[in-house]
Amino acid sequence: MKYNGFKLLLLVILMFSSLNAYESEDKLKVIIIGKVIKYITWQNQDSKNFIITILKNNYGDLFDKIYKDKKVYKKPIKIVYIDSIDELGETNILYVSENSANNLSTIIEKIKDKNILLVGDIRGLAQKGGTMQIYFSSQKIKLRINLDVANRDSLKFKSTLLRIADVIREDT
Repeated sequence: MKYNGFKLLLLVILMFSSLNAYESEDKLKVIIIGKVIKYITWQNQDSKNFIITILKNNYGDLFDKIYKDKKVYKKPIKIVYIDSIDELGETNILYVSENSANNLSTIIEKIKDKNILLVGDIRGLAQKGGTMQIYFSSQKIKLRINLDVANRDSLKFKSTLLRIADVIREDT
């Protein structure tokens, strides 16, 4: 009986530690966005806010907690949540997660040539026409940047960021 109790306790501990690992991964994905912003130049910076839009949010209030009272390019960061790409207004960054994967081609078409950084954790996002994919490999956070999409959308990445990212081109 003690042995079964130990196995149950071990199972509960493993469940919570893996849950914590997923929460940590989500937090890192959200944080990395703020870190890479410094290495990207947007052509149109007329807005009084720097806007990050999250499509179909599955991060709870994580974006709000991390970016509350933060500034970039001397502008306050404003977080906007939308449930449909049709609700998209002015934004600098559009963040999409796996729950938007089925609509990716529609999303890409909607923001094409609008100077919006399309970033997310959808598998193959950069290869499918997104600007930057955030993913984990060997328990390390990685970035994959589609330089052709970035150039088309008038987004300029500093070489510092490009050196640490996996850079792809549309013809690869």
